[in-house]
Formats: sequence, C-alpha cells, structure tokens
Amino acid sequence: MNKSIAAAALLALMLAWPGNSAGAVGAAAWNASYEGGANPVQKPAPGKKGSGADVYTALQKGIAREAKAACSRLPHDSRVACLARALEDTLPRQQRKAIRYPFTAKHAVNWSYLPLEEAPRNGISLGSMSPASLEAFKALAAEALGPHGYHTMKAILLADQAEQEASGNPKWDSRLYHVAFLGDPSESNPWMLQISGHHLAVNRTYHTREQGLTPMFVGIEPRISAAGGRTYGPMEGRLQASYELFRSLNPDQLAAAQLEEKFEDVRLGPGRDARFPEHEGLPYSHLDDKQKRKVREAVTGWAIDAHPSDMPQLLADYFAEEALDRTYIGWSGSLDDKEPGSYLRIEGPRLWIESVVKREAAMPGRGHVHSVWRDRKADYGGCFF
Repeated sequence: MNKSIAAAALLALMLAWPGNSAGAVGAAAWNASYEGGANPVQKPAPGKKGSGADVYTALQKGIAREAKAACSRLPHDSRVACLARALEDTLPRQQRKAIRYPFTAKHAVNWSYLPLEEAPRNGISLGSMSPASLEAFKALAAEALGPHGYHTMKAILLADQAEQEASGNPKWDSRLYHVAFLGDPSESNPWMLQISGHHLAVNRTYHTREQGLTPMFVGIEPRISAAGGRTYGPMEGRLQASYELFRSLNPDQLAAAQLEEKFEDVRLGPGRDARFPEHEGLPYSHLDDKQKRKVREAVTGWAIDAHPSDMPQLLADYFAEEALDRTYIGWSGSLDDKEPGSYLRIEGPRLWIESVVKREAAMPGRGHVHSVWRDRKADYGGCFF
C-alpha cells in the first residue's frame, strides 16, 4: 500500500471513528437503549472515602505539572524512561526494589483479570503509593499510552471503583492495580511497562523488535459510569463500530461468519500466549466496500489506544492489502451487545481482536464486557513468542 495513501486513509478513519470522542456518542446510545514470582498482596493505604478514595480522587484530577516537567523536553521514548525513573525516585527503597523485574517471558506473561488473591501481579499497587508517587504514575501512564489510551485506563479504573462500591467486594478495588518495570527503563535497551488489574492489562514495550502495548486486555463493568460530573464509556465507541459491522452482514454472510464454538469469556486471555487457532469465519474479501470500511473502523477502535507515535504504523500494517486479504471476521452466540455470550472477532496475519459480553458480576443491567487485542508479531515486543 502506498504510504501517503495509507496515511491519508488512517487520518480519515481516526477522524470518522465513532469512538473518537472517548465513547460519548456510543455511551449516550447505549444508555438510551437500556431501562433501568510476583509480590504478595499489598494492602492499600487508608482512604478518606471508601477503600479506594485516594486513587479514585487522584484519577479525576489533571496531572500535576511538576510530575512531568523534568522530562518534558525529551523525545517520546526517552521521556517515558525518564518518567519511569522519576516515579522510582518518589518511592521508598522497598518499593523501588519491588517495582523492577527482569525482562523475561516468565514475568512478561504474568498479567491477569482474576482477583489479586488468585493471580498475584508484578510490581507495586497504586493503593500502596504516596500522593507524590501516584502523580508520578499518572504522568508516566499518560505519556506511555497517549491521550486516548490514558483516558481508557482512567475510565476503566473509575468504573471498577463504581463496581467495588456497588458490591462492597474489595477484590475489585481500583487501588489493587499494579505497575511494574520489566528491565531497566532506558533510552536504548529493551524494557517493558506493565499495568495490570481487574479490567485492564497493558504490556507496553520499548526498544524491542516490535513496539506496542499488546497483549492488551480491556474490560468494563458497568459499561457507563460517572465520576466528578463526567460520564465515561471507554468501550462504547469500539463496541458500536464492531456491532455495526456484523449487523450490516446479509444472511449468507452471517452464516459464513458464524463460529461453531460458544464463548463465556475471551479465548486468548492471560496464560494463552501464542495459542492462535486456525483462521475461521468470513474473509474480508467477501465484504462490500462499506462493510470493509466498517472492519477498518472497528480495528481502529482498539488501535487508537496505542500511543500516537505507534498507531499509524500499526494500522498501516493491519490494513496493508496483503494483510486484509488474510483477514477474517467471526461471531458467536448473539449480535445483541447486551446478551451474555455475544462474541465478536476480527483476526488477520498479525491482528487478533475479540470481545465477549459477560454476565454482570455486581451491577445487574449495567453491562459487562471483556476484550483482548493481541498481535502475533508484536506481543511483548516480539521478544518471546
């Protein structure tokens, strides 16, 4: 694909993507349709309002200028390494030691959406941080993920706190999210920033064979939440784009795209690295032009969480003609985005995106979704599988 044509197409897609306003349009539509070797578990520091008040309150605020000032003049990759070291500088000695791990497959694959007691995480918890450390973490995450990715992270943690407060179950506390550095944060050597908790896992690599943030797990319950006078629906735009694609299929296309397997959760979640099945479903080449555009919009809905320095090349690779010729879409269960077992998938020679509607665990009628974005070439920077 001609690079200039690809760049123009990517810009058009990003501007037109229905989730470009952080899911606000999709959130409104969804609301209208509804009635009604890791560390031991670290105990969060006491909060002022519920068990997660410090993280919950901090995430609603902007990032303190002084938390990012010292690294502001550096290029992106160097800035991330600088901010990682700045976070370490705010930590007591025990936490400085606990946040670092060797950059090995054993540690890289240690992420999960299971409760902390069942799946201990690498690194240190947000709830164990001082206010200064939490500000430094926010500055690091915002730079590493970019504006859209940081918004997604923030919205998911705020939703988790709503889930925790509604249920009274401490295992969903937003303060139990962990951050770890695999390898030494560096301007030249391979390393990885890992953020992992109940409904989010990010594995952002630097100076590796491939750079990216996959595997990336994104989940949500409730699908729409409110905090600080704002409404958040971080998955609504991408889900809207995905379901519009499958609902545009004619009966013959739907039959060809339907998968035999039924799903209660994502297929390639934690612990299932490099277990990609054979391609199945409806080939991209069997779609009309409008449907092909909907595929690209749906993929962009996930890829927009990548940093702006990475996203254009990722999408250029995913949307290259030879890649699209080997791209398939599939569904199972239902095309009702509120029905448990509704499952969608888009896969290509590199790309794997899947989402599934789950039963609500704490907030009936408010929606519960799991999704995974993987990349056969770039998971964990392409270092291990």
